Amino acid sequence: MMKKFLFLAFFAIISAFSFAQTMSKENDYGINNLRLEARVDFDCFSQNDSLYSGFTGRYLNFIIAGDITDNLYYAYRQRLNKIQSINNFFDATDYLYLGWRITKNISWTVGKEVIAMGGIEYDLAPIDVYFHSELWNQFNCYRFGTNVEFTTNDRKNTFTFQFTNSPYDNSVLYGSLYNYSIHWRAHYKHFGPVCSINMYEYRKGTFQNVIALGTTYTFGPITGYIDFLNRASGDQKDFFFKDYTAIGKIGYVFCNDKAHFYIKAGHDVNDTQDYTTPYDEVYDVCILPGTDIIFYGCGFEYYPLKNSKDLRLHAFFAVNDASKSKVNYAPITYQANAGVTWRLNFIKK
Repeated sequence: MMKKFLFLAFFAIISAFSFAQTMSKENDYGINNLRLEARVDFDCFSQNDSLYSGFTGRYLNFIIAGDITDNLYYAYRQRLNKIQSINNFFDATDYLYLGWRITKNISWTVGKEVIAMGGIEYDLAPIDVYFHSELWNQFNCYRFGTNVEFTTNDRKNTFTFQFTNSPYDNSVLYGSLYNYSIHWRAHYKHFGPVCSINMYEYRKGTFQNVIALGTTYTFGPITGYIDFLNRASGDQKDFFFKDYTAIGKIGYVFCNDKAHFYIKAGHDVNDTQDYTTPYDEVYDVCILPGTDIIFYGCGFEYYPLKNSKDLRLHAFFAVNDASKSKVNYAPITYQANAGVTWRLNFIKK
């Protein structure tokens, strides 16, 4: 079955590329972006006095986006390495939506959407994240639904109003659980905020409320981001600073923008309930009560091609310290990793 899907994906890419090549030059509609991207890593883990290592294919993504008319557009990203059978094909689909530009400021999309939660680590494409928070690892961030977006005239601010299935709806049939989100993305000279207010239904009529604040920053060669995501149920006593994720990253870009060295650290905490609370009574079903994890590390990226980000070499070393957690995590994990990422742009406009 896996070979069948890989063949179909390859056929789709070749067909789309051929279609784009044969389109009339006067026709501006069609495929604007068609690419394959892949990442291969060598991983080495030290955990509980045991050492594990090996090569792995981390990601294999197929991406296509374009315009149907002046007002209709589409975007699609599929993780080919996650497809197991026809039954879970859409589980490996990150996003697949059709958009309508209602006016120059307002657009509407429908399909499989990225849950509109703030924070920069969450906002990055998975292929660009090396070591990460427990929230990034556990949150189910792709759901079917709809978005309405409003962009200001100066194009610096975009506000998204989202209604989708809940990220906590894991039922085989319809679970009748929903997500309601308001999201703000901005682009300024030194800062790039990505913030949101979210309501995720995790049991019928009961919501996890999230305030997610994140921003990138750039001052010359110094770059990085800061995230803080506060989670709370309407049933809990203390709303702030009991269940949260905090992340910070600082980096230095040098060698004519070809090289990037960075340091990153974060903290996942859930102290809202006792860790022995039955699962069907917990407020946060993503980061469970009793979680207390600190992670930190440093890494390096290098882009060897001139004026191109299509080939990237990386290496990092990270530590995951869950020694204070009361839930079942390995106390301390050390990870060393090196790898290569490449993007094959068949069409790029």
